[in-house]
Amino acid sequence: MVFGLKHDSSTQTPLLALTGERTIPGVPEENYWFTRHMVAYSLALSMVEDKRVLDIGCGEGYGPDLLATRASQVIGLDVAPDVIEHARANYKRDNLEFMFGDVNSLPFPDNSFDVCVSLQVIEHLEELDGYFEEMKRVLSGGGFALITTPNRLTISPGSEEPINPFHLREYTPREFRDLAKTRFFRVEVLGVFHARKLLINQYLRLVDFIKYYEMGRWNPRRTLHRWLTPRITTDDFAIKNRGLESSLDIIALCTKGDLK
Repeated sequence: MVFGLKHDSSTQTPLLALTGERTIPGVPEENYWFTRHMVAYSLALSMVEDKRVLDIGCGEGYGPDLLATRASQVIGLDVAPDVIEHARANYKRDNLEFMFGDVNSLPFPDNSFDVCVSLQVIEHLEELDGYFEEMKRVLSGGGFALITTPNRLTISPGSEEPINPFHLREYTPREFRDLAKTRFFRVEVLGVFHARKLLINQYLRLVDFIKYYEMGRWNPRRTLHRWLTPRITTDDFAIKNRGLESSLDIIALCTKGDLK
């Protein structure tokens, strides 16, 4: 169940353009990808009670809005001015703010946040050192980061190059773990998997969420996609710590320093 999202079309500005670069709520045919993002945000929500949170690469704004239902302070940061303008117009809470900024040069003092969240961002970046170093810098001593990225083995199967044209590089679970371990004191890696009706679909292969837009208008699988996708909820995904090679998305929980 997802809390905190507001989709009243009478009060919201128009949706951002659906380009494939970022996930947007309120688009029925995109509900699979939106809900897959919300699985990670829901995990983050369970860990941010009364904490200061920075969402790095926040996109449309629905994630920071959700986190603000429990955190003491949430700032959503993104490099796209039109996205920040949209988020400010759509999501308003006393403890929520949206700012324009570069992930490699965060406009905050050291130790400003208890939690950094950065979902589906790293695969878009050319420069990783600044991204990680800035994240560590703004975290408090006992702070942690929750970072996600799609699993290359399942998002671009059989290809060394990303299928998504907006992704510069994708990672396997092992590559992502090794990358995070070089930057953080402790790293725990989890995976997002299909469950319930999506697990059934995974084996029957009735709907292909990656190739949907390549299907012809009269393809019966396209019709099934249009029926199934709006009915997907976060209960149709599961988070596990094993079998990560077959995960959909990889989640790294990264601790800045020793919590002892």
